[in-house]
Amino acid sequence: MRTDASLKPVLAAALGVGLFSLLDAMMKLIASAYPLAQTTGLRYAAGAAAAIVYYALTVGRPPSWAAVIRSLPRAACILLAGTCFFFALSRLPLIDAIALSFLSPLFLGLFSWALLGEKLRISTIGAMLVGLAGVFVIAQGHRLGENKAFEMLGFLAAIATAGFYALSMVLTRKQGATDPVPTLVMLPVTIGALVTAGPMAMAWQPVAHWHWLVLAAVGVTGTTAHLCISWAYTNSRVGRLGLLEYTGLVWGAILGYLIFRESPSAFTLAGSAIIVAACLPAFRKEPA
Repeated sequence: MRTDASLKPVLAAALGVGLFSLLDAMMKLIASAYPLAQTTGLRYAAGAAAAIVYYALTVGRPPSWAAVIRSLPRAACILLAGTCFFFALSRLPLIDAIALSFLSPLFLGLFSWALLGEKLRISTIGAMLVGLAGVFVIAQGHRLGENKAFEMLGFLAAIATAGFYALSMVLTRKQGATDPVPTLVMLPVTIGALVTAGPMAMAWQPVAHWHWLVLAAVGVTGTTAHLCISWAYTNSRVGRLGLLEYTGLVWGAILGYLIFRESPSAFTLAGSAIIVAACLPAFRKEPA
């Protein structure tokens, strides 16, 4: 498998996480107006449309059946991660669900060691734990402010989100040794669109005109984010890039304020500072 020791994969992963955070903000506008099954189906349909156009322009030929088969485990993990996350959102405060989903770097380190044979470095483990501490500082602030009761099913669903997402990233690294990035981007989202089409049709409600513009932006943003993430994980160690997942919570706080006027608390600011500090080691150039 290819390993680029420069900062390019780190910067690509950081950009991808930021774009996914922007996508989540746009999907919040859609989710508030339509049933869950339609929201999920529209997300995958928009992503598939943009990804297929990109694939046609860059590759121009149908993917092989072998590539489709190789993509099924990744597509399943991505679908399961999304389903678990939506379920967690129905049982937990938003920030708690997001914070728990950022356990993914810990799973990334474990899965990359178990499935890819990557060395689990002490410095990486320490940075992951520091980032995790930042996540729980933010979550604790919201628990103190909202005084929500503990909800076991939602808690477990959020943890499962982190696990399935991490596994999908490890599979991206593994599949990247065989398939090009356009294939890595296009097939999982297209499979997801096919799987969610039926439930979406049964729950369908008319879509407002301006929401189609939002969905078009979702498709382009999601495809670009997948390109960044897929290229990064294909060209660098999973353990190194896993730290960048924590920056999504920082982007979420920024976008929440700019779009929804959600002011970050002192806990959010403190936790974000800890997360940024945890990610700094990933920006050091690794020895070739």
